[in-house]
Amino acid sequence: MPLSLRPLAAATLALTLAATAQASGTTVFADSFEDGSVADWSISKTNNITVPQVILRTDSVASGNGALWTFFDAPGGGTGAGTVRASHAFNAPVAADYTLTLWARSAPCSGCVMSYQVLVDGNLLTTTHAPNAFESRSFLLTSLSAGEHTLTLGMHTTGASSGRFQATFDDVRITTLAPVPEPASIALLLAGLGVVGATARRRAAA
Repeated sequence: MPLSLRPLAAATLALTLAATAQASGTTVFADSFEDGSVADWSISKTNNITVPQVILRTDSVASGNGALWTFFDAPGGGTGAGTVRASHAFNAPVAADYTLTLWARSAPCSGCVMSYQVLVDGNLLTTTHAPNAFESRSFLLTSLSAGEHTLTLGMHTTGASSGRFQATFDDVRITTLAPVPEPASIALLLAGLGVVGATARRRAAA
C-alpha cells in the first residue's frame, strides 16, 4: 500500500471497529439514581399544585438504592386533577431510531386514578395506572432527529381530595443501534484525509 494511503486506511479501520463495537447498542442517556441526587432534573407542574416535589426515593425502588419520586401532598379541600413532572435533556448524536427503557409505578387512589406519565419532547408516550408494583417499560423513539431532546417523567391524577399523589421511576436508559462514531475515530479519519489531500497537492505541484 502506498505510504500516502496508510493514514486513511488506519482511520477507516478505526471507524469500522467502532461501529462493530457498538453493534449491541450505544447508550446516549442513563440515570439509575444511584448517585444520590436528582438535582439535574427540572420540575414542572399544573397551576393548581402549589408544592410539587421531585426528590430521590430510597424506600421504594426497582433496583439499587435510589429512584426518582414525583409527587405532591393535596391540601385540605383537595386540588382536583393535576400533574408533577421531572425533565432532563439528552443528546441524540445521529438521526436514528432510539429505545427508551425504564421501570415505573404509580400508587393506589380512592376515588381517583393515579398514573405515571412518560413524554419525549412534550409528546405523551403513555399514561399508565400501575398502583401495585414497578413495571418494566420500553418505548421506541422512531426517527429521532440528531440534536438535543427532552425526556419527561411524572405523575398524573384525575383528582386529589387529600393525601399524597405520586409516581416513581428507576433505571432510565436511552439507547440506539445506529452506528455512532467515536470523536477520536472521526478526528483520525479527518487527519487521514488531510494527509492524503496534502500529498495529492504536492504531487500536483511537482
